[in-house]
Amino acid sequence: MMPFQRSILATCRRTTSSWTPAMHAPCKSTSTSSPNLIRHYSSSSSSSSSKGHSAYESRQQSIRRTNRIMVGTAAAVGFGTYYLQSSQQQGSLINPFSFLFGSSNLTNDRWTPLQLTKITPVSDSTSIFEFKLNKPMTIPICSAVYVKDDEIQAMRAYTPVHYSLKDQPVIQLLVKRYSEGQVSRFMHSARLGQKIEMRGPVMIWPASRPELEEYDEISMIAGGTGITAVLPVIHSVLTNGTKKTKLSLLFAAQSPEELYFKDELDQLAGSHSDQFKVTYTIDRLPDLSKTPPTAPTSSKKKQVAAKEVQPWKGHVGYVNSAMLEGLLPAKNDTKSIILVCGPESMVKHVAGGRGVTGQDPVRGVLGAMGYKKEQVFRFPN
Repeated sequence: MMPFQRSILATCRRTTSSWTPAMHAPCKSTSTSSPNLIRHYSSSSSSSSSKGHSAYESRQQSIRRTNRIMVGTAAAVGFGTYYLQSSQQQGSLINPFSFLFGSSNLTNDRWTPLQLTKITPVSDSTSIFEFKLNKPMTIPICSAVYVKDDEIQAMRAYTPVHYSLKDQPVIQLLVKRYSEGQVSRFMHSARLGQKIEMRGPVMIWPASRPELEEYDEISMIAGGTGITAVLPVIHSVLTNGTKKTKLSLLFAAQSPEELYFKDELDQLAGSHSDQFKVTYTIDRLPDLSKTPPTAPTSSKKKQVAAKEVQPWKGHVGYVNSAMLEGLLPAKNDTKSIILVCGPESMVKHVAGGRGVTGQDPVRGVLGAMGYKKEQVFRFPN
């Protein structure tokens, strides 16, 4: 027990020691019918009765004050103990009364409610959810935040969409709805103005600018919404003029509409052609024969249909060694790294599972190509 807890409990004991059962029985009756008692009562004046009533009310007020002190002290002890234990589990001390002094900012120490201010659909099943931060803050590269569905106490980590290492007033999450994904369904059912609990950011891979400069080459294989993990790396490297680290990206998705931020990636590759190369693969080509003959009515459907009609110029099929030729660094190159991020099935196919340790020996496509775990980092799902 901590010193402040012992002090509060001692106060409780001193308070309760002054309480007696008699204080709760001011009107205790007697069965005696002694004439002396009757005469004494009859001869008492009205002023004595008033004084007795006043004393009784005083005792009642004292009892109520004592009860309030006891309840309040017990609540403080319980509340403080809970937060102290939570702090010790997290390895840092949390102020248990911070909620009294305004909204706290997003932190890894506790769950913080953030208000949903904007929803931007980017495909039929995926949207960007924008939340207002209580205070502007910097989101580290390759970090994640946990989102909680407080109805069933389920949580999931998402990598924020961001491009800057400066303080920003909002945080954006790219979330695809999965039928078996509890948190993704919870997010897609959220309404504007709703507050959703988050905690973080949690560092996934050390990727500050000095650490990125340690590499001569960074190759990335991303699937679907996993692009959010490597997008900040690309922006940070390309906007850092002190060293031109070579970048390459193979972006895989089920369909062209799920190649999120493709226009932006193409623009970056065009303006940094000597430093950044990007290529794409989709699981299968759209079946245009099943396209309805009538034109879509909404602007969103028109845009999607227009993209699908355009001839596909990238790869088709799951990631394989032929797609990766010319994109990956040399084997056993200690000045290079391969980053893999995406759905669990895709990560296993490309590099094998992360395992209990987080970085098991490399298997899958990269393992067959001869790459070792020291050169490959798999982001958690």
